[in-house]
Amino acid sequence: MAASSSTRKLRILALHGYTSNAFILQRRLGAIRKACKENAEFIFVNGPIRVEPITDAAESLDAPDRISKANDPTIPLEEQPRAWWRSSDEGVYLQFDETIEYLNKEIAQHGPFDGVFGFSQGACFAALIASAFEDPSRYPKFKLPKEQGPLRFCVAVSGFRSRDPNMQTLFPEDGIQTPILHILGKADQIVDEDRAQTLVQAAANSRVEHHESGHVIPSQAPWRNFLRDFFASFVREGEPADAWRTVIGPNSRPKGEHSEPNSGTVTPRPESERTGTADKSSL
Repeated sequence: MAASSSTRKLRILALHGYTSNAFILQRRLGAIRKACKENAEFIFVNGPIRVEPITDAAESLDAPDRISKANDPTIPLEEQPRAWWRSSDEGVYLQFDETIEYLNKEIAQHGPFDGVFGFSQGACFAALIASAFEDPSRYPKFKLPKEQGPLRFCVAVSGFRSRDPNMQTLFPEDGIQTPILHILGKADQIVDEDRAQTLVQAAANSRVEHHESGHVIPSQAPWRNFLRDFFASFVREGEPADAWRTVIGPNSRPKGEHSEPNSGTVTPRPESERTGTADKSSL
């Protein structure tokens, strides 16, 4: 089973967004990781599917020049745009079985995990994982080690419910029971409020916190301190089971003098990092 006391740090599986990768997310979470280092250790996993960087949200993933660029052997691993799946026009997640097989190996090697943190496509995936860890029979292709129990929490930044008809067994009628912290951007044009609510409503134990920016991971002082205390609520002995709900929210905290900029993790291309570009058809 996952840790249930303060005898060790929380082990958190970290999942990047579409056209990002584990190396970029690790850098983007630098300030948050530093703030949370006493209680949490992030394990960053690289999506197995190479894709083309998105420079225009209107572009199609079927563009003729995408395949050659996505497999360009000269691009260093740290700069390769990655994904957890591609989406068909019908919303089916292509290559998802490949991703599950890959993730099973990562879990066996680096687990057990206490929680999962995901951004955008990674947040959608994080919710699927939380549900599967609750009850592996919902999606038997997940092969969990015997020491891996249900996750204690899920953090979904710019998350949304999977629209793949094959994934709906992971959304039980009584909701995903794992506590899910939803972090949503008021100016997010990639995963807007309506779409984000599809995941909020699919979880039986949700907490929603908003930031003023767009499709990014907020990492200013109030946010990293909030996440520090949020994670700490799962390791402090004697805390009630719902202590995570009463942690002071980021919008009720002082901003401080030295705040980090928001951390977008959509794509390795510098211009896209600034604008939060992504391809909605693949989310």
